[in-house]
Formats: sequence, structure tokens, C-alpha cells
Amino acid sequence: MSRYMTLFLLLGLCLGLITACDSKMQSTPQSNKNRPDPPDEYSHLENPLAGNPEAETSGRDVYRIHCVMCHGENGAGDGPAAMSLNPKPESFVTNQDQFSDAYLFWRISEGGLIKPFSSAMPSWKSILSEEEIWQVISHLRTLMDSSTSS
Repeated sequence: MSRYMTLFLLLGLCLGLITACDSKMQSTPQSNKNRPDPPDEYSHLENPLAGNPEAETSGRDVYRIHCVMCHGENGAGDGPAAMSLNPKPESFVTNQDQFSDAYLFWRISEGGLIKPFSSAMPSWKSILSEEEIWQVISHLRTLMDSSTSS
């Protein structure tokens, strides 16, 4: 009987350690992870609408409809829904040097349900057109620019 009890306690200890490690990994802020390069299908992309004021305005409108709830009005990752998310959305304004056009297009298109991100961000490629995604990226660049000029 004591052999079974020892085995049971050992199994419980192992499960407890695995659960603790798993929850610690899930709560790691996304900004602490190494940012992977976009896959080949995205790696060559550059924003064809860069510097276009009309695209920036249209992107702001799309952003307000689809992105503000999580990413916040100014892209700081502080939208009303952000408090309940794990991991929380990254700030576009404090991590600006880490976001290439290709990376942003990939993340917006594919969302966060892919590894290594495991976030709640949905895939937008079936909801937004490519042009709308580029418009949003153009808008994000204005958020990034305004934070560096302050």
C-alpha cells in the first residue's frame, strides 16, 4: 500500500510542477519573446501605401472599427478588452523598431493563434482586404511616428 501511495504522491508532484511551469510560460509577456521573422510568403512584403495620407486616414478608420478594443486608441495595447487578455497586446509605440512591414502584415493576416504567439488576436485575412491591411499598417506608422516626435 505504501508503494502505491509513494507512486501517487510522485505523480501528483510531477503534475503540479508541469502545471506550474505551463501557467508561468503562458503568462510571459509577448514583448519578452524573441520576435520571429515572417515566413517566406510574407518576408519580402513592403507597404505599397507607405506615406500616403489617404491610406493613413482609411487605416485609422479600419483600426478604430477592428483594433481599438484590444490595442487601444493610440496603439499602446491598452484597449478596454486588453485587461482580460493573456498575453496582453503589445504596444506599437514602444516596440516600433521591432515591426517591419512584412512582420505587421503577417501578424495581422494570420493573427495570434499561430505559434509562438498563442494570443487571442484573430486572423484578419478573410475579413480585411490586402489594401485595408496595408492601410492599417500605414496608420500604425503614424502612431509610431507621433510617439517618437513627442
